[in-house]
Amino acid sequence: MASGLFFDPIALLRITPAISATCSLWFGWDQYEFLQLFLDPSKQDLVNQLLPSYFSTFFNRAAPRVVSLVFITIVSSAANLWYAPGNLLQERGSFIWYSGGIVFAIGHQVYFPFVLPKIRAIVGDAKEKNVTELRKWLYVHNWRTLTVDLAGWVCCVAAAVKTFSA
Repeated sequence: MASGLFFDPIALLRITPAISATCSLWFGWDQYEFLQLFLDPSKQDLVNQLLPSYFSTFFNRAAPRVVSLVFITIVSSAANLWYAPGNLLQERGSFIWYSGGIVFAIGHQVYFPFVLPKIRAIVGDAKEKNVTELRKWLYVHNWRTLTVDLAGWVCCVAAAVKTFSA
């Protein structure tokens, strides 16, 4: 019964990594879409003034969401690996995909040392360099989104699809 899929806790566990990875990828894309608006050269002086306050508020709200989504992806993927009966995931070919979801979700955190100095510079008010620092942050952010976040999403969706395939 298809409607029972979302009320079955095991089915929900199987699909949770795909849901959290989708939200993470979507949030990453939204961050790019909204923050790149600050790169308009005609508004650079104003943006250099406003960016420290905006970034401080933005990251105080965004960081817990990103960390939570990555954590949910890691924990739910690991729970699938741990609690799957017998060789179910190996037989359906989804074991490697859930494992990949974990690796790529952890990979999101590998970028942290590359973005932290840029975030600190903007929040600490790098004056006329705030827009430049934002551009650098967006460059790293885009690489992270298009590499580990996208790959993690592919892994988590493939894991769910393969697990539900009979």
